Amino acid sequence: MKIEPSAADLLDIARTAILADVAPALPEAQRYAALMAANALAIAGRELAAPDTARMEIARIAALLGDGAPAGDDTAALRQGTARLAARIREGRFDEGASRERLLEHLRETTRERLAVSNPKALTREPRKTP
Repeated sequence: MKIEPSAADLLDIARTAILADVAPALPEAQRYAALMAANALAIAGRELAAPDTARMEIARIAALLGDGAPAGDDTAALRQGTARLAARIREGRFDEGASRERLLEHLRETTRERLAVSNPKALTREPRKTP
């Protein structure tokens, strides 16, 4: 099994080449497409390097539902679990008390995990003040 460079490393190398060598040489109209490709490579690299967030989210959903983990591969289980959780939220099962706090913590953690992949800079920004 090949260890170095990893898939995440290769994506980073490609992204660096696009940003340093390709994008600056392109006309303005095509530079945007190159920057978007570089951003997609960065997201893919962070997703590869991230811990198994889908399984952690599935486990949190199973704990909230209290009736076992959703079945299937990670994508199917996450989709199924999220749908079941949404149905129970609509039923009002998480409207107050400890169940509400557990749901809010799950939503916060899920948001942090997803932002860490899609837009990690958002995690370091000052929170917006709500009116």
